[in-house]
Amino acid sequence: MTGSETGRTVTPQLPTSPWSGYVFAVALIGAAALLRVWPLHALGSSLTWLTFYPAVMIVAIYGGLYCGLLATALACLTVTYLWPFLVETPFIKSPADLLGVGVFVLTGSMISGVAEAMRRANARAKAAQEQAEAASRAKSAFLATMSHELRTPLNAILGFSDIMRRDPSVAEAHRANLDIINRSGAHLLSLINDILDMAKIEAGQLLLHSETVDAHEMIDDIAAMLRGQAEDKGLSLTLDRANTFPRFIACDVKKVRQIIVNLAGNAIKFTSKGGVTLRFRHEEGRMIVFVEDTGIGIRPEDQKAIFDPFVQAGKPATQKGTGLGLAIVREFLEAMGGTIDLESVPDKGSTFRVTIPAPIASGAEVASPVHPKSRVIGLAPDQPPFRVLIVEDQVENQLLLRNLLEGVGFIVEVSNHGGEAVDAFPRFKPQFIWMDRRMPVMDGLEATRRIRALEGGKEVKIVAVTASVFEDQREEMIAQGMDGFVRKPFVASEIFDCMEALLGVRYDLETAADPEEPSASASLPDLLASLPETLRGALSDALTKGDTDEIAGMMPRLERAAPTLPKTLARHLENFDYLPILQALESAKSKT
Repeated sequence: MTGSETGRTVTPQLPTSPWSGYVFAVALIGAAALLRVWPLHALGSSLTWLTFYPAVMIVAIYGGLYCGLLATALACLTVTYLWPFLVETPFIKSPADLLGVGVFVLTGSMISGVAEAMRRANARAKAAQEQAEAASRAKSAFLATMSHELRTPLNAILGFSDIMRRDPSVAEAHRANLDIINRSGAHLLSLINDILDMAKIEAGQLLLHSETVDAHEMIDDIAAMLRGQAEDKGLSLTLDRANTFPRFIACDVKKVRQIIVNLAGNAIKFTSKGGVTLRFRHEEGRMIVFVEDTGIGIRPEDQKAIFDPFVQAGKPATQKGTGLGLAIVREFLEAMGGTIDLESVPDKGSTFRVTIPAPIASGAEVASPVHPKSRVIGLAPDQPPFRVLIVEDQVENQLLLRNLLEGVGFIVEVSNHGGEAVDAFPRFKPQFIWMDRRMPVMDGLEATRRIRALEGGKEVKIVAVTASVFEDQREEMIAQGMDGFVRKPFVASEIFDCMEALLGVRYDLETAADPEEPSASASLPDLLASLPETLRGALSDALTKGDTDEIAGMMPRLERAAPTLPKTLARHLENFDYLPILQALESAKSKT
């Protein structure tokens, strides 16, 4: 349901033809006249207009101006000429009665005019409502289309660059270029996600996913991510967490992290001296966060505007940012039932106060963190062959997924659309199907329905692989018979994990060293300690900002200073796992 549908109002059903209004006017005036015969015959010719005023009003409301005027005229005609059929003495006996006729005509005309204005206003409101609903549907369709059109090529860019940079035959110089391509694509994906987040919010598609989280670990991680950025500007970052703050809370952890990081990141960005303080409290099932800075402050006339999309400090967003951060923060908080307040004094600093519903939870519900330590290099022996059908209309995505699966030993066949997949199924007899949703000729939903109706179709595992960002489309796919859902752009581990869960397939793994354990030659903090202080500071700043271009551009300098460092960092960088590197940079400071 879209936002426009939630505010739907019921408007009166208007007559489809003016003749229905005229017939109604004649019928109602006739009924009003007959009431004078029975049961109001005792009134005689007194209270002349008693039954005609309500009749004119009802007709005017139903039929509008002309029907109301017709009812008024019929009432006057009845009172003036048809009275012998109703009463014993005439209604018009004196000039005063004639004045009453004039007043009745004037009042009836006014009632008819007001009723017509009401009808026209209702018609305009209904048209505006329909237009708003159409705009909302168009926005949702645009969002779905742009999500698919933008994320589908990004899937190929990120996927192929990742496969190539893992290839041992690729020269180091080319690997650095591939790193730039991969991280630039990831940065572009982040920007697209921000814009799509805002569009989903406006389209009423924002969903919440509450889970139990270790709040202390979450807060410490956020502080660690931001501390290097603050220190590089010569600022202090102070963390003030109340002793009574609970260890485990229930909330949408991704959105809560995004809210805090956006606010604290802005505070650091607009503070040139002093520091930033993060205060965390918990009262009556709500987490309260204060983000205080000693920065430039915000003028009173700009304080409301900064929460508008594409605005920074009351001015249009510059090229250094989209201006969506605070707008997304506000929308996330409204969706969660939270609040945000701002106190600011120009040239002295600002304080944002955020409240977020976050009831205390049991620590037993927290899932153990999973750290990637291995890569799939093949299928484990002693397994039957696995046949996989890829149904995808984009050639580059066909090649990406095919290379990924054939590279580890799956038997793969490709169909260009759903119709080909339905034809190929009885012949190829796949155990697993990767099904795109949006395709020409026949889409993924229709193909899934038809395959399920074929012999063996109920046993095959079918998983959607799509660029869609809508949760309701995921529910639609599951309802149509799909077994799972993977979004583009995907990473290899998502593909293999999904097939392991649904097929029970086992893999040969290339075990990598634990990123937190020291290598045979030197630990990550030791390697980082060998760097010049300015280079460590630049790396910390790039990691904190998530600037993939800057990180990739620093690799040659890092390799010259510490030849084994880029390969050690690669285990973290390829998964955008920056926190261990930032923690190692902190440790490296104490070694110098």
